[in-house]
Amino acid sequence: MTETEKTPAKKKKGLSAQAIVSIIIICLLIVVPTAIYLWKQAEINKLKKQQETQINAFRADAKAKIDNCNKNNIETLTRVFSWAVRSEMLRNNIDQVNTYMTTLVKAADLNDISVIKSDGMVVLSTNKKYEGNAYAGPVASQLSTINDVVSQNGQDNNIIVISPIMGLDTRLGSIVITYTPKTYVFGNTE
Repeated sequence: MTETEKTPAKKKKGLSAQAIVSIIIICLLIVVPTAIYLWKQAEINKLKKQQETQINAFRADAKAKIDNCNKNNIETLTRVFSWAVRSEMLRNNIDQVNTYMTTLVKAADLNDISVIKSDGMVVLSTNKKYEGNAYAGPVASQLSTINDVVSQNGQDNNIIVISPIMGLDTRLGSIVITYTPKTYVFGNTE
């Protein structure tokens, strides 16, 4: 026997080509789906942020429109109410004005209504502690200069509406209405 026949064939160290291809395929089967998953998650997060931005913009727009409607409605109400007060004041029918004011505060959910003479004294008010005193509200200095219905934002989300009461040739006084509109909380969409 020859020596080469006696020595067993040495095994090659390392992986066969088939094993290497199998490992590469397994790695690709793990890496590719993971990369696609992470990529899609990033896109989903980006879309969520865009949606949240759009929702916040819609909410802000809706709030601004609601606030504008509240101001327009209370200004219209004040304008019409001042006409009724004017006609009763010209007839010197103060009790009827008081009835109108009490009914309006209850029906329209207003905070208070004050009728102020042109000299600044409160003739009637739904808050009786103001009657007979000089008007000391936040718009007291502006009352004599206002010649049309004006609304302003007051404290605690109040809307203060001032309307002049004009007689035939003189200013009879002013009406000041304080109103706190209901705040709308827009629901969370999640």
